[in-house]
Amino acid sequence: MRLPFQKPDPEQYKREIADGLTRAYRDRSVEEQPIDVDAARIVVFSDHHRGIRDGADDFQRCERAYNAALAFYQETGYTLMLLGDVEELWENDPDEVIKAYAETLALESAFHRDGCLERFWGNHDDDWNNKAKTASHLHAAFPGLEVREALKLSVTDDGAQLGELLLLHGHQGTFESERFSWISRIVVRHVWRPLQRKVGFASTTPAIDWELRGRHEEAMFQWAENQRPRPVLVAGHTHRPVFGTSEAPLKIPRSEAEVERELEAARASGDAAQEQIGRLSAELEYIRAEERRHARKPIDVVPPCYFNTGCCSYGDGDVTGLEIAGGELRLVRWSGDAQQRVVSEVLARRDLREVLAEVGSRA
Repeated sequence: MRLPFQKPDPEQYKREIADGLTRAYRDRSVEEQPIDVDAARIVVFSDHHRGIRDGADDFQRCERAYNAALAFYQETGYTLMLLGDVEELWENDPDEVIKAYAETLALESAFHRDGCLERFWGNHDDDWNNKAKTASHLHAAFPGLEVREALKLSVTDDGAQLGELLLLHGHQGTFESERFSWISRIVVRHVWRPLQRKVGFASTTPAIDWELRGRHEEAMFQWAENQRPRPVLVAGHTHRPVFGTSEAPLKIPRSEAEVERELEAARASGDAAQEQIGRLSAELEYIRAEERRHARKPIDVVPPCYFNTGCCSYGDGDVTGLEIAGGELRLVRWSGDAQQRVVSEVLARRDLREVLAEVGSRA
């Protein structure tokens, strides 16, 4: 048996994740809800990691984009699904976080009043797995709220079932987040949080261990692929969107070849300023270093049985999520521009009928 924070071998890690996902999937308490493929209007966000507005709070950069998104989705009749790690409770006490983001909770509570809110617990807010704690801290804003681990959405078309979506946070099976979460809380609260407060950088962009993140994504995909009948797994936890591939389109920099050509031309011209050449050289080395960080080959999600929301705690203030609307599954990003205007865009989209047909036909 390995120790907490000790890296397992790849096959052992896959088995641990598979065991955790299977336990959550087969739990008899997991509710199944029907949704119509064309009528459903759902948005799924995850991994806010809301703190107390200090140097360790990763969400405060994203507050504007996220609150703007909530206003849009509430006015246009969406159901809001919050897929875990909404509050950062490894670092903070619940009441501190709730007080710090009272305005955001008020926007979320509007969905609850309309019967259009689903809350899930993740590893960093697993306090909400305790009904007494949920009632004590959340019921003032969300009367009667139940926070769930998983939810099955049965997608229908004119009464005929097309397939199933399984929503959960995605930490299931990990040692640090399930069996030894009490140790993880101590390390995060008393070691990582003071360091982050002092330095002031975001802990989630990028994640600390890219190799482990890729391994976790592969484990979740392979678990979904091996189920019979096969669900479409929708998760968070890794903080990276997955939509057909683990290289989902975010802010893609210029290619290494493009910058190399421009740098060579600037050097050859003899007219370029030394500062311009220096900046091009810096950009080139930045891209090369970034590519080394992503050296692990991205997974191609074929069949498309695993999608990931990304997160609401990017260091640049953007948030990503998944929409189910108009018969489509869409990866969306909300951000702000230089004029402080909110911007939303669809980064990728798939016909939901086609996704479910492809997933089922390859079973």
